[in-house]
Amino acid sequence: MSSEPRDLDVWEAFLDPQGEFSLPDFSAVTGPALLDAAAAACDFARAEVEAIIADEHDPTFVTTTVRLESATVPMARLSALIRTVESNHLRPELADAIAEVWARLSATETEIRLDVDLFHRIEQVSVTDLNPEDKRHQELTVDAFVRAGARLGEEDRAQMATIVAELTTLGTAFSHALQKDTRDLAVHLSTEEQLAGLSEEQIAAAASRAAERGAPGYLLPLNNFTQQLVLASVEDPETRRKVLHNSMVRGSRGGEGDTRTQVADITALRALQARLLGYSSYSAYAIDNQTAGGPDAAADIVTSLIAPANAQLSAELDAVRSRYGLDEIAREDVMHWIARYRHDEFGVDAEEVARYFEFDTVLDDGVFRAATGLYGITFAPREGIVGWHEDVRAFEVTDTNDRTLGLILLDPYSRDTKQGGAWMDQLVTSSRLTGLLPVVTLSLNLAKPGPDRPTLLSPTELTTLFHEFGHVLHGLFANSTYPSTAGTAVPRDYVEFPSQLNEMWRFHPQVLPHYARHVTTGEPMPAEMVEALIASESFGQGFATIEYLAAAMLDLSWHSLEAGEHIADVLSFESEVLAAAGFSPVVPPRYRSTYFGHIFASGYAAGYYSYLYSEVIAAWVSEWFEDQGGLNREAGEAFREAILAPGHSVDPMSAIEKFFGTRPDVAPLLRRRGLAEPVAADDGEESADPAGPADPAGSAGSAGSAVGADHAGSAGPAVDPAAGAPESTADSAGTSSVRGPRAHPNHDAVSQVLRAHGIEPRITLFHEPATTAVAAAEKLGIDVGAIANSLIFQVAGEPVLIMTSGAHRVDTAHVAGLLGVDSLDRADKDLVKSATGQVIGGVAPCGHPQSIPTYVDVALRDYPVLWAAAGTPNSMMPLSYDELLRITAGKEITVVRENTEREQ
Repeated sequence: MSSEPRDLDVWEAFLDPQGEFSLPDFSAVTGPALLDAAAAACDFARAEVEAIIADEHDPTFVTTTVRLESATVPMARLSALIRTVESNHLRPELADAIAEVWARLSATETEIRLDVDLFHRIEQVSVTDLNPEDKRHQELTVDAFVRAGARLGEEDRAQMATIVAELTTLGTAFSHALQKDTRDLAVHLSTEEQLAGLSEEQIAAAASRAAERGAPGYLLPLNNFTQQLVLASVEDPETRRKVLHNSMVRGSRGGEGDTRTQVADITALRALQARLLGYSSYSAYAIDNQTAGGPDAAADIVTSLIAPANAQLSAELDAVRSRYGLDEIAREDVMHWIARYRHDEFGVDAEEVARYFEFDTVLDDGVFRAATGLYGITFAPREGIVGWHEDVRAFEVTDTNDRTLGLILLDPYSRDTKQGGAWMDQLVTSSRLTGLLPVVTLSLNLAKPGPDRPTLLSPTELTTLFHEFGHVLHGLFANSTYPSTAGTAVPRDYVEFPSQLNEMWRFHPQVLPHYARHVTTGEPMPAEMVEALIASESFGQGFATIEYLAAAMLDLSWHSLEAGEHIADVLSFESEVLAAAGFSPVVPPRYRSTYFGHIFASGYAAGYYSYLYSEVIAAWVSEWFEDQGGLNREAGEAFREAILAPGHSVDPMSAIEKFFGTRPDVAPLLRRRGLAEPVAADDGEESADPAGPADPAGSAGSAGSAVGADHAGSAGPAVDPAAGAPESTADSAGTSSVRGPRAHPNHDAVSQVLRAHGIEPRITLFHEPATTAVAAAEKLGIDVGAIANSLIFQVAGEPVLIMTSGAHRVDTAHVAGLLGVDSLDRADKDLVKSATGQVIGGVAPCGHPQSIPTYVDVALRDYPVLWAAAGTPNSMMPLSYDELLRITAGKEITVVRENTEREQ
């Protein structure tokens, strides 16, 4: 069955059916043409849905689920086109039409997802004879309908449709208002003296931007984030003050560029949407199907790094004040003094370093070369491809077998019609269903140099380029049957992993010497400069991490609101959340609420923590690649096939575990960021009675689109859950309260069971998670065999708890025989959470919502004191073997046959 729209001549306005890459015709993009295309795509989808419902035969996977996937391909392709135009070159005459198209596409998608007759047929599709990818696609399709509200009653479905439509309108309004205010707040300067400290190229670019607007002097456009890159170099304090002020007031000045109403209404509507679907908050809804598993785990991720990052920041600021005799450092000056310290302490001159990072050389001999060395693919300019703007360049990508793999459209320079930041998108998604080759876009916001001047990259821009290219590779390598699971269509808290991993090559000794050459002389970067640059990377990581954590905290706090809460005073709510968590005003969040486009316009709602979560995997895998010898083609191709190519057609974390044999841990992340592992008295542990009151001084926290870079320092923010789940709540007046980790309800539930059996709870809390037996044993300084692992398995869909020694891996065939069942399978995260109320890595032997049949490994009898998880990944508790049997009512078994013991 064809996935292309049938009898839709209007589609010819955008797609050349004979084109090798099925590229849109950007010259045909006008307001009326967009509206006609939207009508055609939506009508086609509706007609196909009607045909699916009217089919008198029993529903099958092909005639129902696959046909629905095909029916929505034109809408998905039009969405990709709109995203590309809107984010890269939003001409004023297109704004209204684009808003209307988004409304139509959203309404049609909602109509389809809430169609109970269609959902009934989809639910009837049997998965018995499906291959693993098709079975997964069927399950994901059902889940998507459920999460959209297909199981709601008629009245609630109608309300859901209204909410989704309003959210679409608000999100578009937020995006357009922010783009306008960001443009209007570009800093206009009249004299070159005000730009002292910037390079000749930067000053020329500022003059060019002013000339583009027909203004005299110089113009400094604003980046997406709070800290503007020029703050590191500009010497004039008043210029720095003006730059940071303009950056921070975006969206809050009143008028057409004010976004506060959208922020308040979006968060209130999302909370209501979540309640309709049975969730306590939007964060609970949004994170439920992510790899983190829930908002508690996400909040744990954020809070786990606050203490070490604060300590690092304090040390950095102390070093700056001491070196330069400063009493205080204004927030607009922090980046300047950090850069000054790097220059004086490490000998890193930012302007001189940039002269070794010429953009085209970095791209060809760095980014492309690394991908060739690791994956064998090659890149060549492709002539005759016309993009959305004259700056767009096209590169054809060829695979190892000389087969065309796909196309990259690169848009490097900033402009007034372009959103800030950097991102990758899938303009044409590759899949076996459509037979299309991938076309990926790579958008940066580099300052366009004056005539005959080179484009030089700062270290931050260098990192961003390598980061975004990791997304590009993920999209190019897509090898899925269905476009909705192809390439970067993976969970939000996993999608940043390939991009953060690709950052490892920017300073790698097998890559950097090939591109780090002086723009004038062609001489390679001196070894001492390379060493100084790498050494300087760790200084400022406390600052970069704190500004990221503050933004992630805001995201989780906004999306922890309950239905009925509407925060009228957006900036007061923001201030209260940050103050309650202990963030200093000297380091503003990476994004303030009013210009937090990630969460209010770009699909990262309740997901900004994902950069932090993904980086633990990236840091861990980067060390694995080093162990393989760096640019190892065999390792790269195996990694591509097992991890990058499948997209969401397999469970991402299951693929990680299968390929590497284990789950990544946090240690490589701490090494990457230069953060010492946090310690307190008695080797970094805190002991507390979790039934006691919350400690107000404890660490506090809160409970298909483009993917983008997010870098404040040299390495973009990211792990497994850590300190106990703090929660943030707010009333309708905008006040907030935050409670620390000792009040975690899972600890309370475990303590109640212990006390009921005459056991006094002694729960130890760690600042970092211990999600494996080895990690827990190392933290406690004990033999790994004394760790009592709580492992949830399933028998015919029902949970079974097996308590096993950390020195053993369960022989499932052996245990299934002992239990008299056909098979024993590891439970997925959803079954673990529903059965225990806890997350993988933190499952306790007790404190569950209902009793679970439990079996206890007799090997645990060999240890007088056992240690088991206490309900969260950062908590452990001591028990005797007899106490473990009592609280679980467990039956003793052997979990391995003789002579088959293996270390876990």
